[in-house]
Amino acid sequence: MSGTVMAGCLCGEIRFSVADLPLMQVLCHCTDCQIISGAAYYCAYLVPLDTVSLQQGEPARYDVVADSGRRNSRRFCSSCGSRLWAELDSGVASVNGRCLDDLDHFQPSHNHLIGSAQSWCQINRDLEEI
Repeated sequence: MSGTVMAGCLCGEIRFSVADLPLMQVLCHCTDCQIISGAAYYCAYLVPLDTVSLQQGEPARYDVVADSGRRNSRRFCSSCGSRLWAELDSGVASVNGRCLDDLDHFQPSHNHLIGSAQSWCQINRDLEEI
C-alpha cells in the first residue's frame, strides 16, 4: 500500500504531497533541466499527476515545449522561485526531488540524456539509462 510524502518550496508558501512510491527517480541531464535547476542535472521524482495534492498556496505556471515536442507545464513558487513540479502530457508529474521534505527519499534509479551532460559532470553509470 502506498502513502504520501510532503514537499514544498523554499519559503514555505507552497506545500503539497505526492505518492511515496514514484514511477521512477531520474537524473535528467538535458540542457533545459540544467538551466531550470542551475545544476548539472535535475532530480526528477516522477509520479502520476493525480497523486499531486496541493495542501497550501497556489503555484505559478509557465508552459514550455521541449525539444521532443512534448508540452511541459512548470509549477513554481512566485515568491521564492522554487521549481516544484512539471505536468507532462502523459499524465505524469515531474516533481523536483530536492523539494521533498525528506531529501533522502529521492534515490535516483535512472539517468536521462547523458549525451547532453557537461564534460565535467561525473555520471553514475550504475544507473539505468532511459
